[in-house]
Amino acid sequence: MTDWGAEAGVLRAELSACSEPGPGVTRLPFTPEHRATLKILTARMEAAGLTVTLDAAGTLIGRAEEPPGSKTLLLGSHQDSVREGGAYDGIMGVVLPLLALEKLRADGSVLPVSVEILAFADEEGVRFPTALVGSRALAGTVDPAVLEMCDATWISLRTVMREFGLDPDQVHSLGRKPSEIMGFIETHIEQGPVLERADQPLGLVTSICGIERHQITLTGETGHAGTLPMEGRRDALVGAAALVTEVNRLARTTPDLRGTVGAREVSPNVVNAVPREVRMTAEFRSPEDDTREAAGAALHCFAEELAVETGLRVICTRSYAQPA
Repeated sequence: MTDWGAEAGVLRAELSACSEPGPGVTRLPFTPEHRATLKILTARMEAAGLTVTLDAAGTLIGRAEEPPGSKTLLLGSHQDSVREGGAYDGIMGVVLPLLALEKLRADGSVLPVSVEILAFADEEGVRFPTALVGSRALAGTVDPAVLEMCDATWISLRTVMREFGLDPDQVHSLGRKPSEIMGFIETHIEQGPVLERADQPLGLVTSICGIERHQITLTGETGHAGTLPMEGRRDALVGAAALVTEVNRLARTTPDLRGTVGAREVSPNVVNAVPREVRMTAEFRSPEDDTREAAGAALHCFAEELAVETGLRVICTRSYAQPA
């Protein structure tokens, strides 16, 4: 008999090897690591008797066409990761339904509906300042403007998709008709870790947090650390520290709000010079959109007041928003 749990572990380990060097799993969209993952999943899907396609948004789809005219049950998750992410995050939501379908086939079961297993290319939004492109495309809600967003090397999403062999101009046409879809199921590792602390193996999602991200640039004036007087300094990093503290304060004092500053770049970034510029991010998440949006508005007001108080030039722009 097949040990399906062990089989899941073997496939997960094989997919985890599709990663940039370093700790954890780093698998960004439209990269060699992404392509290697697609190769493994495609072979496994085809072996399970699925018809495999890669859509214009980079979503790998394995379809089991069952009773003619039946609705389609969608199952899946994302294959991309954060930097140095966990080996189970996202990808197990692709592996588990694939193995479940293999087991049903092995048991001789006949599916009452058509099934598609999906592996989305870009859910995390790590490489580009956007996220959920594949799932938004299927929902018919993708904004074509995101295709012009650039990664850290100033290459646009449109360009890397074309280089990956996709047709980004067709992303807008991927929307599915709700009348043809039975539902969508995603299995996902719990990241709280609330379930782990409660010693519970399974939980049902009751809400999915809305997310918004802000790109912030603070510009001051550099100078020699040993000769520039403290009075009158326009230290961009000191201003950034105040913003970090404010994001933390907002999140800790507001129920059901998460706030994170996860990225920061400092210039000139040397030990003996006052920082001239800081580029940073701020992210808020909440299951209540009003709560999230109020936090973002409060941060922008704080940034405006900070600019007046410190003499820094502060630009704060909301770059991404996803409703709860």
